[in-house]
Amino acid sequence: MSNFTRLSPSRYRWIALAMASLLVFVACGGDGTTAETTAAPQAATPAEPAVTTTIDPGNLTTTTQPAPTVPLPPPGLAGGDPETPSITVMPAALAQFLPIFVAQDQGLFAEYGLTVEILEFEGGAGRSTEAVLAGEAQLGYTSWPLAFSLAERGQPLKFVTTHSYYARRDGKDYGTHRLIVPEDSPIQSVADLANTRVGVIARGSNEEAFLTSIFTQVGVDPSSVELVEAFWADHPGLLDSGDIDVGYMIYPFIKAIIPYGDDSGSGFRSIGDPFLGDPDMGMPEMLGDRGAGLFPMVATPEFVADNPNTIRAWALAIRDATTWIKNNPVEALEISVAATGHPAEAQRSNPPHLYVTWPDEFLDQLEFVATMMTESGLLESELDVTQFLADLPFNEADMTVEDRYVSWDPSELP
Repeated sequence: MSNFTRLSPSRYRWIALAMASLLVFVACGGDGTTAETTAAPQAATPAEPAVTTTIDPGNLTTTTQPAPTVPLPPPGLAGGDPETPSITVMPAALAQFLPIFVAQDQGLFAEYGLTVEILEFEGGAGRSTEAVLAGEAQLGYTSWPLAFSLAERGQPLKFVTTHSYYARRDGKDYGTHRLIVPEDSPIQSVADLANTRVGVIARGSNEEAFLTSIFTQVGVDPSSVELVEAFWADHPGLLDSGDIDVGYMIYPFIKAIIPYGDDSGSGFRSIGDPFLGDPDMGMPEMLGDRGAGLFPMVATPEFVADNPNTIRAWALAIRDATTWIKNNPVEALEISVAATGHPAEAQRSNPPHLYVTWPDEFLDQLEFVATMMTESGLLESELDVTQFLADLPFNEADMTVEDRYVSWDPSELP
């Protein structure tokens, strides 16, 4: 059984990002998020009693443990020990980030000389990106549109490791992103969305970027559509009450409403997947089968430059965690249940996950999204996406000891 401990969440309301660059373009989440943390495993020596601290803003209560008294040898670190052995990281409480929780649970971070405090929350990337830029966390997850907008405003980030899941596999469409309407709605396709209210997780999110591009391509004036910020799980209720006309829902919330592979359920129907595109619904082709790979863990360029051994240790631990998941899929499910709070039965209906060890694999998709944002007016000019992956202290050979892709499919588990 997993020894990963899930602590009780503390609810908070995200109001606004502290930095001026985030006031215009906040991304994918930030309202109604949950924060929690788990203590780093101590693989070699007994740990001292845990220390509890509080981090502001957001009243995020965190629990951490000190590093082992006797430093563990960091295998594979040619440059020496991590410069910053104790780091705070902010993933979301989703199975997309399972390698992080596995590395914690199995002591893989400790093997590379790291003590990692996981500040875990439900929601989107705005809060974690703010924490990285403010120095509250050394690594956090972000969305590609947010990272691109920040870079254009002079605050670049580095994509250290990338977590993902399939949008389509073996011909099956998992519908991980869907626009939904009530079954009796007159709306039949995205071409009907002029002068409607569409629920999104946040302005400036992945959702806004993709919708703006789609609207532009199908002839809908984006300014005629009112985007209403609401947590994904709240969209069905807002549709029932008439507060929104369309809900933009994502996995894992959508599968409780409309099962994968179906077009309707629970009194709602889908009018297409904005990530994949849906020609039958008049939606242009968007990303391909790996279209859901929008979950990079990022650090500031300054932290990467000053802490190459720390970043390398992190990346190698994540690499080893993906191998562990491949070899221990049932135990990985136990860790995922503990980390996310989603029951095993529910996770068995999740889409197959695709954990990518080498971030360059997403260059084509990065370029697609950057071009899409430029053509839609969300970026002022073309962006060199290689800047997000350049000068990392590890290379492809380091990160692909077995394979650059590791698949984990809970539906295949007993």
